[in-house]
Amino acid sequence: MSYTLYELNEYIRRVLALNMRDAVWINCEIATIKLSGGHYYMELVEKEDDKIIAQANAVLWKKQHKKLVTKLGFELPGLLKSGIQILAKVRVHFHEKFGLKLHIEDLDAAYTLGQMELKRRDIIARLKREGLLTRNAEKELPAVVQRVAVISSEQAAGWKDFEQHLTHNPENYVVKIELFPARMQGEFQESDILSQLDVIEKRKRSFDTVVIIRGGGSRLDLSGFDSYLLGKRIAKFALPVLTGIGHETDETVSDLTAHSSLKTPTAVAEKILSSFRTFDNTLNIFQNRIYHYIQNTLQTKEYQINTIENRFEYNINQYLSKEEQMLDFVQSQLTQLASNRLDQAEQQLAHFEHICHILSPEFALKRGFSITLKDGQPIDDSKRLQTGDEIETQWQHGTVKSRIV
Repeated sequence: MSYTLYELNEYIRRVLALNMRDAVWINCEIATIKLSGGHYYMELVEKEDDKIIAQANAVLWKKQHKKLVTKLGFELPGLLKSGIQILAKVRVHFHEKFGLKLHIEDLDAAYTLGQMELKRRDIIARLKREGLLTRNAEKELPAVVQRVAVISSEQAAGWKDFEQHLTHNPENYVVKIELFPARMQGEFQESDILSQLDVIEKRKRSFDTVVIIRGGGSRLDLSGFDSYLLGKRIAKFALPVLTGIGHETDETVSDLTAHSSLKTPTAVAEKILSSFRTFDNTLNIFQNRIYHYIQNTLQTKEYQINTIENRFEYNINQYLSKEEQMLDFVQSQLTQLASNRLDQAEQQLAHFEHICHILSPEFALKRGFSITLKDGQPIDDSKRLQTGDEIETQWQHGTVKSRIV
């Protein structure tokens, strides 16, 4: 006996319909997901040691999706991503033409979050064993952060807040910002961020730090930051990495391996501006110290100069007083010496006058001597006279003329 394919598939459908009337909860991983016409078409898998041991097609119809939006709110988009582990309530459907398909009726967000937390803890433990959790934090952030490379989505509100806060700061500090666009969620998030980190590292001399910002979202939305590869890359990055992805509760793996983790993009911008303010305050402190040092030095030097000036004036006065006394003494001595010298000179003059008087011809004549003259000149040697010369002889009283015979 043989069956047609349709008959076989129709039989399978009836068997499944009879035996699996109620929906069942299954845990699995979303391998792929595609949105079409408001419906989400997925491929669900189960892995063991990273090998697929089971797989099935599933669909979340548009009508059911609206119900889940009401139930789960902003957490739902984070569940509908490839690579996410989910606990889904499914109803088994088998169609003779389209085969087996699971219709998703409900999702348990708590289960997914729990699985993500376990994965996150495993990643953190691994990074800690490898000594990477504090590696980027050990890099020195410049005292003034002036050149910033930003990894964010161009459309993200967090990026706009960050840029606005930096460029319109009240102190008019100038910060050079360069955006490196990347998707901040979805299956390409990790590859985008890693790629941009590679680009920035090639230009590392152009920047002081790297900032990764997103601007909020649910825990599921931020699950992409709980990546081992991303955490490792941040830890080993050549520049300090700052994160501001808007997580208000637990820190992501990226936060833990970054140099500094702040809650929001605006907080990151404020940290950068605070480096300017701290530097300004430090400069003001040094300026005040230098000013007071100069003032104290000038006061000290002025006091020293005044002291030296007073001592100099005192010494000059003392010196002048002594010199005046010396001048008075010298003047008095000179007068006395001059008087004594004049007395001595007068005595010497009188003595010389006396000698001159004694030696004068008149005195000699007075004593009985005479003077013999020839032609008015005294004769002191007889050889100068010749026979027939006329001579004149003078005495004190009288003159006699004679002729040599």
